Amino acid sequence: MSESAPPSVFRKWVMRQYWRMQQSQAVVGLLLWGTTITLLVWPYVRWRFEASCSESLCFNDSFVGIPATYLGLMGIFLTVMLGVLTIGYLYDQVFSLWTEWRSVDMERNPYVTYALT
Repeated sequence: MSESAPPSVFRKWVMRQYWRMQQSQAVVGLLLWGTTITLLVWPYVRWRFEASCSESLCFNDSFVGIPATYLGLMGIFLTVMLGVLTIGYLYDQVFSLWTEWRSVDMERNPYVTYALT
């Protein structure tokens, strides 16, 4: 009973797929979040991209052959992505909020001195 059987090929394959899903989770979540916010904001700004717009800030029907609707959606999406990446940069580089958590983890880990030497 003390001997452990080698892990099966199927188990290794499943764990590798699970690890791959975890690695792509942040990127996929960011894309889904950006798409959701873009589609939620679009009804509020859609009228500025229509031909019937009579306000001072309106956009043409197309730009270099690309419909203005696509440019508007792309602009909203890129603004959301830039905002998220800016917050991430500030969190990591400017405020360094995660370093305190790592210090506490290192202090509470009884094996850290063994691993560092």
